[in-house]
Amino acid sequence: MINPQQQMSFVRIVQTETELTQQLLNLLRQEFELLKSPPSKKLEELLAQKQQQLQQIEQSAIQHNQLLASLGFTPDRKGTEAFIQQSPDNAQLQEQWNKFTSLLEACQKQNEINGGAVQLNQHQVAHALDVLRGFANSDKTYGPGGESRPTSSSKSLGKA
Repeated sequence: MINPQQQMSFVRIVQTETELTQQLLNLLRQEFELLKSPPSKKLEELLAQKQQQLQQIEQSAIQHNQLLASLGFTPDRKGTEAFIQQSPDNAQLQEQWNKFTSLLEACQKQNEINGGAVQLNQHQVAHALDVLRGFANSDKTYGPGGESRPTSSSKSLGKA
């Protein structure tokens, strides 16, 4: 049986993870807004903040896993759920865990959206470069990995 002190330690860890993950989600949403605009210093600063946030989440996850392991639970989702089930008065802990996992899912979705925005920007830049180099869409072939690449014929606008 898990004692109240162990349970409170775990509650604090999950609360910290929840707060840090909410902050990460806010950063991801800000990043998406900045990705819609031309690159700026703000985006670089936000990326640094995001990296720092991820490091804090990682530290909290280490504490989470260490506590689980010290109590004989596996340091994963199943171990966490087993810990919650064996905790006395586990309703608060279950609610906090559900909030945390929902935030993780939201972060994953937002990160995928941001990745799509980055890919779109890369495609637009590649297209603009192709136009400047004189490659038309019909002049493209596909490489072994499915990526498009220009053929060797060129209708360049000029050379610098």
